[in-house]
Amino acid sequence: MNTKKPELVAPAGDMEKLKVAFHFGADAVYAGLKEFSLRAKTKNFGLDEIKGAIDYTHSINKKIYIAMNIYFLPDDMDILINYLKILEKLNPDGLIISDLGAFYLAKRHAPNIPLHISTQANITNQYAALFLKELGAGRIIIARELTLDDIKKIRNSPGCSLDITLEAFIHGAMCIAYSGRCLLSAYMTHPELGRRQDIESAEIRSANKGDCAHSCRWEYSLKEKTRGEQEYIMSGDESGSYVFSSKDICMIDHIGDLINAGVSSFKIEGRMKSILYISSIVRAYRRAIDHQADSSIEYNYEEIKNELEVVSHREFSTGFFYDSPKKNANTTKGGVYKRKIRLAAMITGNNGDRALLKIYNTITDKDKIEFIAPDMKTVKIGKITFYDKEGKRIGKVNHTDYAEAEMHDKKGNPITFSRFDILRMEA
Repeated sequence: MNTKKPELVAPAGDMEKLKVAFHFGADAVYAGLKEFSLRAKTKNFGLDEIKGAIDYTHSINKKIYIAMNIYFLPDDMDILINYLKILEKLNPDGLIISDLGAFYLAKRHAPNIPLHISTQANITNQYAALFLKELGAGRIIIARELTLDDIKKIRNSPGCSLDITLEAFIHGAMCIAYSGRCLLSAYMTHPELGRRQDIESAEIRSANKGDCAHSCRWEYSLKEKTRGEQEYIMSGDESGSYVFSSKDICMIDHIGDLINAGVSSFKIEGRMKSILYISSIVRAYRRAIDHQADSSIEYNYEEIKNELEVVSHREFSTGFFYDSPKKNANTTKGGVYKRKIRLAAMITGNNGDRALLKIYNTITDKDKIEFIAPDMKTVKIGKITFYDKEGKRIGKVNHTDYAEAEMHDKKGNPITFSRFDILRMEA
């Protein structure tokens, strides 16, 4: 079993998120092109942009994996072949693929790029992993429904114990469908089938094409055909009947168990999430992984737990790592997200001792603002002074405003900052 420190893989929905993820401690990122990615609604990368992302990543000795994990139709294939030929020249560190046809073409048109099998392919046993390894896969992103005992059996099986990496999602939103293979979204957005009345678009949104409408997050009621408008209660929970809505996964308390099971790449979900999410979650898991490898590294349990509560999320669970979905349902008690903090600004550079800020929400010099940086550095700002582009002192900055800032802690000491550090404030 591989006992090296596991790789931490973060989501990168665009170039800014990619840089923030690396700044806060990710070893690698996964990113999607504007086509063929299972997160079609995020910004993603054009072919010209992905070159810059790959070059930047390699310049700081990190890794980038390209997600091309939709299920393809015949008309997609000519475009896919062209993309693969271009990516072969750009040299990313891996292609994340679900579709066997895409796997076949990648072996022929991008033979030098390692192939990672997406969780979307729902690999659930050692022989499926072995078969794909023999075909040329270098990594299996295991099905989310597997328990840790299941993963151990795959890791320890003859032929799978060497030269293939097992990766698992360890934090973020979970899909209610089996390994994300879902038809509900397409059905619920079809104009002649189940589309909600408040959806005006004529678009049919397929989860397997990266355009999920998240129909599982809606609240449902039960009716009997011959009884008109009579509704039947499906849940005794006062928050409603969110019977398809899954809890979020959080495995930060179980790093050792994941490593012992043979997982050597830890993946965070969230290419559509904000840089607030990326900065907070990545730095928390960076500290947890480093502490697991070296107990002399400080680990404040309450600080880490609070960090995970900063960003919007549903009720946390350990997914199915300890419980089979056949035994223990993983649905939430309601559809409400929890959130304590909102993003204020990101530091983009400096003008002398002043930080240059990219503003995301309106901030005043009276707000309670927190400064965060890598290595779990967190500082409550005691005084912040804003300046406009003419150098004039101002008391408030709005989204899109140019702003510089001088920052001091509660004791009056100037705060040392770096590019991509984050300012956040109470929600």
